[in-house]
Amino acid sequence: MIEVNALAAGYDGVPVVPRLDLTIAAGELIAFLGRNGMGKTTVMRTLAGQLPAIDGKVVLDGLPLRSGRADLAARAGLSFLPDDRGVFPRLTVAENLALARRRGYEPPVDVTALFPVIRERMNVNAGDLSGGQKQQVGLARAILAGEKVILVDEFSQGLQPSLVRDVLTAFREIAGTGVVIVLVDQSPQPLVEFATRVLAMEKGAIVLDSPASVVREDPQRLLDFLVV
Repeated sequence: MIEVNALAAGYDGVPVVPRLDLTIAAGELIAFLGRNGMGKTTVMRTLAGQLPAIDGKVVLDGLPLRSGRADLAARAGLSFLPDDRGVFPRLTVAENLALARRRGYEPPVDVTALFPVIRERMNVNAGDLSGGQKQQVGLARAILAGEKVILVDEFSQGLQPSLVRDVLTAFREIAGTGVVIVLVDQSPQPLVEFATRVLAMEKGAIVLDSPASVVREDPQRLLDFLVV
């Protein structure tokens, strides 16, 4: 479980997100949606310890996470895939995966079956891959890490539509084992179809927090916050 208490997040002391209170239970698959510049990435970076909080705290399974310490957040069980893909460009695909894999952990999905390009390009340096291929390697690394929490920024960026659905199916299976998964995107579909809960952010505030089933029945509830 993640608990976010009175979190203020931003840059150089200027809040982009003035206050955020949020609880995410184990096993939830969250669609975190909103237009560009609304504060989603700021929240994700703060949760992951890449960005120091201005105020408030983040608690993971009862353990307060130290603000601005990505290494400690990772050690506590939080995996973050930023929009720059989070791969080591000078290492091969195989080396990237080996570094991410948690010893003794067997993920519920086979990443080489989910991402065939990984199997085909194991000996290629990650820096020589296309943007979409780097995204696949980054997602595979997140799956192999076997963490309690997986945060993915700009989830569908660079992925073919058919692959997006395959990855969402895999993430739904992983969430079923108790892992918290938060996927940031600008487009609600097909993410809302697979999610258990939908969050929409506008101007640094959560303006919609709803079970995904309710949003699926009444999509206009969400679209009002996504249309420019």
